[in-house]
Amino acid sequence: MKKKILITDDEKNIRTTLNCCLATEGFEIETAANGEEALKMILEQKKNYDLILLDIKMPEMDGMEVLRKLRSSENKTNIIMMTAYGTIKEAVEAMKLNAIDFISKPFTPDQIRVMVKKVFLREELIEEKLETYEDYIEYAKLNIIGRNFEKGENLLKIAIGKSINSPEAHNLLGVIAECKGKIGEAQKQYRAALALDSSYEPAASNLERITEMDYSNEDIKLG
Repeated sequence: MKKKILITDDEKNIRTTLNCCLATEGFEIETAANGEEALKMILEQKKNYDLILLDIKMPEMDGMEVLRKLRSSENKTNIIMMTAYGTIKEAVEAMKLNAIDFISKPFTPDQIRVMVKKVFLREELIEEKLETYEDYIEYAKLNIIGRNFEKGENLLKIAIGKSINSPEAHNLLGVIAECKGKIGEAQKQYRAALALDSSYEPAASNLERITEMDYSNEDIKLG
C-alpha cells in the first residue's frame, strides 16, 4: 500500500515542488495551503496520513499551533517541521510534542526525498538487528521522539563508538540534554559536534539558538 503524505505550506511553489518530487517516488500526496485546512482534513474529514510535512511559519495559524492541536487530539502521525529560518526557536517544544524531524528551507528535492525515506525506514528498524552507524542514529531518533531519553543516549554512545568522527550523534545528545533542561551539557555536545565538523548546520543552528534563548522557568515552553 502506498504511503500517504500531507504537505502543508502557504507557498504554492513549495507545495508544487514537494508534490512533484515525492509523487515520483510512489507516495500518495495531498496538500493543504494553511494550518486550518490541514486540521480540517485530518480532524474533521478524518483523513489518515503516514506523514505530514508542516511549515512552521504560516499566516493566521502557524505550524506549531497545528502541531499542538494534533497532539492534543491524540493524533500521533509522523510530522516533519519545515522552516525558512536558520534557527528554530520552537525546537524544544516541537520535540516535546513529538515532531519527528526538522528540515530548513531552502532544501533540494533530493534532501527531502532522503529525509522522507529515512522516516519510513526508521519504523522498520528492529533493535536486535541494528548494525551500522546509521541504524543506531535512526533508532536513537525513534527513542528521542518517544521521550525515552535514557535509551536514546545509550544508542548514541554505541553510534559514536562505530564512527567517532561523525557529528550527528553529539548533536542528538545535545537535543536530549536540552529536552531534559541540561542546557550546559547541551551546549557542550553541540560544540563537540562542531569540533568534528565545523560545517555541520544542525549543531551550528542549535548552538546559536540555545545561546540566544533565556532559559528561565517562565520562558521554556514544555508543551
